[in-house]
Amino acid sequence: MSILRIQNLTKVYSKGVFGGKFRALNDLNLEVEEGEIFGFLGPNGAGKTTTIKILLRIIFPTSGQAWLLNKPLGELSELHKIGYMPENPYFYRFLTGQEFVMFYAKLIGLNHEDARKKVDRLLDIVGLSYAKKTRVGEYSKGMVTRIGLAQSLVTDPTLLLLDEPMSGLDPIGRREIRDLIVQLKEQKKTIFFCSHILADVEMLCDRVAILNKGELIKLGTVQELLSSGPAKYIVSFDNLPLEALPELQTIADSHQDISGIHHFTVNNPEEAHKIAELAMAKNANLIEFRPERGTLEDYFVREVGTHE
Repeated sequence: MSILRIQNLTKVYSKGVFGGKFRALNDLNLEVEEGEIFGFLGPNGAGKTTTIKILLRIIFPTSGQAWLLNKPLGELSELHKIGYMPENPYFYRFLTGQEFVMFYAKLIGLNHEDARKKVDRLLDIVGLSYAKKTRVGEYSKGMVTRIGLAQSLVTDPTLLLLDEPMSGLDPIGRREIRDLIVQLKEQKKTIFFCSHILADVEMLCDRVAILNKGELIKLGTVQELLSSGPAKYIVSFDNLPLEALPELQTIADSHQDISGIHHFTVNNPEEAHKIAELAMAKNANLIEFRPERGTLEDYFVREVGTHE
């Protein structure tokens, strides 16, 4: 069942009296299924944040429709079922982490005791229990991201809209946020997030959509997208005689010698088999023979570049 549905969504901005029009979104159609992690990708200016702001009714579309939790935008009475974290959150710096999340818990009507229990649980979930008495102004970038996630979870939302949740984090911080997103999915929550860190998207997402210049150019699972691209084949050897190198290099598209291990890359299986046969005939040891589809980053750069 779709928890988020977008139909022909368009947003046009005016560039001033004589500046003409700028189309930030152009007939966007999209559906996000309940319980999935959905990656919303695109270069800067593609329309990702514009889409999220429309869904949150921060701005309004020029045309088109959208539904959240099976309700048209503007008619959703259960707004607490949607959590949101912006790309660059700014929080009141003189509150402690505990006071900050407590403020939002009180906003939704919890009494002091229930609010305190919820806040302690959320700070534990996002890994900030140790810093609950520290002022937010003293938090690192990763800690600010975590406290923003805690705030977005105060209402126990069904759908989470996250704008660049891994931006600016170190590898450990990114790993912790990835683990948290997986935990949220296990709790039957739907996560819709934008990110430029495509390695994280590749590991996390059930499906992804790629947006460019306001238009949807690709949609599918990571596996579907990567399998549609050109394959490469990696063939690796050790104990390869130097006199065999010139002939193998003429067949291969690229060659690397890393600590005595020779890696040859070709674009089709026939050439890969030919390299393997020639090298093994020279008594080289075959270490690896595998197809490689490339990464989501490779696919993204190729597809966005094609549409430029």
